[in-house]
Amino acid sequence: MVLSFFVFLAAFLCIGLLSIRKKQNTADDYLLAGRNVSPAFVGLSGAASTASGFGFTGIIGYGYMMGLSGSWFIFGILFGSLFAFGAISRRLRTFSHRTKSVSYTEFLTSDLGKSRPYFLGLLGVISIVALLLYASAQLTAGSKAMHVLLGWDYSYGIVIGAVIVLLYCFAGGIRASIWTDAAQIVVMYGAMTILAVVSINEIGGFSALFDKLEAIDPKLVTLLPTENPYGPFLFILGWFSLGFSFLGFPHTMARFMALKSPKDTKRAIMWFEGSYALFYITAYVVALCTRVLLPDAAGFDKELALPELAQDMLPDILVGVIFAGIFAATISTADSLILSCTASLSRDIRIFDRYKESYRFLKICTLLVTAIASIIAIYASKSVFDMVLLAITVMACGFTPLLILRCFKVQTHPAVLLATIITGLGVGIGWRITGQNAYIYEAFPGIVAAFIVFFIGYFAQKLLFKKSIT
Repeated sequence: MVLSFFVFLAAFLCIGLLSIRKKQNTADDYLLAGRNVSPAFVGLSGAASTASGFGFTGIIGYGYMMGLSGSWFIFGILFGSLFAFGAISRRLRTFSHRTKSVSYTEFLTSDLGKSRPYFLGLLGVISIVALLLYASAQLTAGSKAMHVLLGWDYSYGIVIGAVIVLLYCFAGGIRASIWTDAAQIVVMYGAMTILAVVSINEIGGFSALFDKLEAIDPKLVTLLPTENPYGPFLFILGWFSLGFSFLGFPHTMARFMALKSPKDTKRAIMWFEGSYALFYITAYVVALCTRVLLPDAAGFDKELALPELAQDMLPDILVGVIFAGIFAATISTADSLILSCTASLSRDIRIFDRYKESYRFLKICTLLVTAIASIIAIYASKSVFDMVLLAITVMACGFTPLLILRCFKVQTHPAVLLATIITGLGVGIGWRITGQNAYIYEAFPGIVAAFIVFFIGYFAQKLLFKKSIT
């Protein structure tokens, strides 16, 4: 088991390190792979980096608790992201190339004129905070795999993961991440499919799974939540907004910026949605099986349900593959997030303007960001689900409205944009703090509130000044 874990992990690492043969020592190549990535690699990599360790830990724990009603999480993500990418990705690729934007936030602020440096700094800080949280969650997820497999303290897995992240980044930048992601999503799906088939067979089929879930708790087989004060429609719409929120992910949208051509976006989306759907639907089936096969005991970490189930149900060699898939997926996603964070730190913070094209400075930023993410992972919450969703909330509510406005070339006064950002973040985070996210995911009220404030300000400006002020 341990041998197969390290063999597959070494194979993934070698794939990433091979990217050194194609690297060029430029910021554009380090952060966007020279804008020369195929649609299949963009789609597969985007799916792997978005699913990542969350698909092995967070979503398993969520499905364990929620049962069938939690499956709306999956379908909301799929349809929400399909709609969002279809509307925005080609415009993003075209306009980001036209404006020579290397980072996500550079593109968001590329039409703001004299106020651009201030917004670039603000969005850079927001991006750095969110990406650090997200990256630390990935390192935590990877450390959980090593904890179960080897019995190591969580901090050991975090440090090992951080070292591998640095190897990926220094070898080939985002290209290394994309290459390993594409390989990992295939292994991730294969391992999850094997575990799903074995688990369903052990339970006695899907009908037996339904019956046993109902025997544990009838709420587990209810398709819609029965105790949601906002009703099922807003519950579903909330999860749809989570898929829509992918527009706010710098590390995901950077992959669309790296495409060879704007004409490739449709194929990239199909690769993304197809691989993402196959993996996550299979993962949720496994999540339901864990509730039947692993009793809910006091002190049981539900995010460890999948590795525990794998050890119970599979031959050792396949257990090693699953653990390698978990660890490698988390590391390559952490790599993508840290590279996006590097882009924000080096290009969005004004005091570093003179160094932003320096390849050496980019590596220094990567080293610093990795160290901070590791420290957060060691000392922060060990709930991957909570950490990921908090990071997503910040990115979704802070960036998604701005990206939509920017891609459709809607201009307004900088004060209106500032109010839009503050409102989205305030409502989204406030919704989470008050616990309302248990009923409706917080990106929905955050994004809606941001757009309401934007349009009030936009039309008020039109009424007062008779023309747009840019």
